Amino acid sequence: MDKTSEISSRGLDIPKTQMKHVRPLRGRFTHTRVDELLRQIYDSDEYTKMKESGVDKRMMFGTNAHYQALVMGEELADQDGNILVPKMPPSLPIAALILPRLEETFSFEGAKDPSNQMNFTPGSNSLRGKLLHKYDEIVLGYASPTCSAHCRYCYRLDLFNKDTGKTSARPEELRDYILNYNDSLKSNGGIDPETGEKRYPVRELLLSGGDIMVLPNKTLYRFAKAAGQAGVHILRFGTKEIAFRPERFDEALVETFKLIHEEFPHMHLNLVTHFSHPDEFLVRDENNNYIPNENGPGYKWMDVSKRAVENMLGLSFVSLENQTPMILKVNDREEDIRILHEECRRMGVKPKYIFQGRDIEGHKAFSLPVEKAWKIHNSAMKGLSDTARSRFSLSTAWGKMEVISVLDPLGDNTMDFEMLPLALQIAVKDLLGDGLVIFRFHRSPHEAGAQGDLVIAKRNPEALWITGYEDRIIYDARRPEHEKYAGLVSLLLHNFGSDFFQKMKHGRKGRGHEMDLKQILAA
Repeated sequence: MDKTSEISSRGLDIPKTQMKHVRPLRGRFTHTRVDELLRQIYDSDEYTKMKESGVDKRMMFGTNAHYQALVMGEELADQDGNILVPKMPPSLPIAALILPRLEETFSFEGAKDPSNQMNFTPGSNSLRGKLLHKYDEIVLGYASPTCSAHCRYCYRLDLFNKDTGKTSARPEELRDYILNYNDSLKSNGGIDPETGEKRYPVRELLLSGGDIMVLPNKTLYRFAKAAGQAGVHILRFGTKEIAFRPERFDEALVETFKLIHEEFPHMHLNLVTHFSHPDEFLVRDENNNYIPNENGPGYKWMDVSKRAVENMLGLSFVSLENQTPMILKVNDREEDIRILHEECRRMGVKPKYIFQGRDIEGHKAFSLPVEKAWKIHNSAMKGLSDTARSRFSLSTAWGKMEVISVLDPLGDNTMDFEMLPLALQIAVKDLLGDGLVIFRFHRSPHEAGAQGDLVIAKRNPEALWITGYEDRIIYDARRPEHEKYAGLVSLLLHNFGSDFFQKMKHGRKGRGHEMDLKQILAA
């Protein structure tokens, strides 16, 4: 196959998804329809302050008819009169997800390019900013520059604002990159010629953006064909459209996926969904309570949301997995997280990750402290089987760091300190007194050198990101092997001083100061 050949859908009868009634509404506050809508929601003083502070300059407002009906508590019907969103009380969590917040401009601390993603894009060629190749086995392609609604916490803010050079890739570019990378790796025996490390071939392609599912079915087919020609095992679609407008996942999309499967029968399609809160798919009564199913377990789903999931899972070669960040005022309640997991799993959508909100500019308006978010997530996982649980993780520049435990501060009655010499009492209290946070590298970039290893830090209840722990890390897998315990050594030196260790060192070797270890500790 000619790697430079163009991919076309000409000659194929690819069905269209008709959804004129859910066209997005997006724009700055100066947009007439945006202004009219927001004036209905905010009081005039708050809206004036938001305009003066430039909230819309940080991120453009975006919504669509389906999601807005949930926000406003209004009924939505399609062109044939079929009820898509029943009339329910306004959803405050859904509103908090897309509606601007004045607090967004209180602090612009944060990264323009969160997790340093541009460090994992090809450096100087025409593909720079078009794809992300952070983990050897998967390439992420920026396939779409837009979404049908805008999450205010979105970590692709720089893509929308064009701040860092990220832009859309063509199907052919993604295909050719994967083929060239795998060919080069094979010719070198799976070894990186620069580092001598073992590397791994690309076996998955993730189409993201923006949201890949805002594109027409013909364009989806072109990207899927590119993936098939590249020989990937799994093609992922990263999408929140199944929450924003589930009408998108209709019979026309089903038929499109069938055409893809006929042409590439060994390539699996994986939808990475972004359900953030049960209000996005469950029916609520007039008292804002979820309605239990009459003839079995669980709660009643909106028909259009249930049909979207069933349409996708009715295809044997399609799977659905869910991930979402935990966001202040959106999904920061234990019960909401538990119901989200229970209902997704019951319907066949596998919970995958709950992420700590990334440190984008303005993130302080959306992020919970890491330890608080972990506690909410950990409590929500109690009583759930392993198939219904997710990992609580930070997607950092060093990989996906799962928070596996938060240890409580050391109490006075935790152990009998009087058994220890005074110097050790002080050191142990300094080390464990605040408690510990233990991160595990669930995924690690490139050769995955740190995968499975740990970062252990003294607790910081105010930390919103890994940066909040950098000055208190006692074991750090990100460092070279001989420096991983540098934080612990610094702490011990701080408590005992270098003279202590010099005396102990000489005492052990029988040179200079002949002091017994017990005498040193008791000194």
